[in-house]
Amino acid sequence: MTAILKRVALTLVLLFASSFAVFAAIRLSGGDVTAARLPASATAADRELFLQQVGLDQPIVRQYFTYLGNMFRGDLGNSLTNNASISALAVDKMRNSLILGAAALVLVFAIGIPLGLVAALRRNSWVDTGITSFSVAGMAIPNFWLALILIYIFAIQFQVLPAAGQGGWRYLVLPSVVLAAEGVALTVRMTRSAVLDTLGNDFVRTLRAAGLSNRRIYLKHVLRNSLLPIVSLAGLRVGQIVGYALVVEVIFGWPGVGQTLVNAVLRRDYPVVQFFALVLVVVVTLGNLAASIGYTLVNPRLRK
Repeated sequence: MTAILKRVALTLVLLFASSFAVFAAIRLSGGDVTAARLPASATAADRELFLQQVGLDQPIVRQYFTYLGNMFRGDLGNSLTNNASISALAVDKMRNSLILGAAALVLVFAIGIPLGLVAALRRNSWVDTGITSFSVAGMAIPNFWLALILIYIFAIQFQVLPAAGQGGWRYLVLPSVVLAAEGVALTVRMTRSAVLDTLGNDFVRTLRAAGLSNRRIYLKHVLRNSLLPIVSLAGLRVGQIVGYALVVEVIFGWPGVGQTLVNAVLRRDYPVVQFFALVLVVVVTLGNLAASIGYTLVNPRLRK
């Protein structure tokens, strides 16, 4: 319990430091932020007045703590481009990204763990070779290139799945597969390696000598003892999915956090960029914390 509390405290410090770094980086990135709201004919005085109204003329540290105070009161501000409420925007975009990310994460473990287990149990067979080759290809192909290939095959040639947009479950298939591809490949290799290491332990031979069935040994004992590296991998998969979502959402026109963030960066919309960038930082940090806590709970030695 003490170790978990220490990790939580360290995570809070990390969140504070990383949020300020993101906030400052956005402010120091350069560019004319007034171009997002004011016409090209606006005078220098008009632009200076606008900066004062939105508080961008203050020192960065003061802007940061003012922003934190407003955020804790539930005031996320408005977009500089169209004056839309970021609170309303966040609910819709975060829900869409959560749906896509959750679908990809389910695919990562629902496909990666069983394939890795099968590859380990059929070691050096044609099944193992096929699954290993699949995992190597999954890690080698860039996700944007895989997205274009799948769009060409399933949306243009066979026309069985939509190429972009949001609607029913059919719109979710291609982006979630692309987003999960590398995670599935890494999970397959990690599971295969962990299971092979566990199969070489003495307790496996003892269980076989005791007359337990292979199915019970593999699913209850071997797989369970192989979960430690897989749990650790889960936090990294969350960060990977968050990072790749920026590209995948833009390619497939998925109206989530990634697409909104990219569009806001192009428009120099500071309030929108800083909020959704902080959302991504929080998700990645909490994902790593969850993996760390999960590793502690799964490992009996660390639990004690």
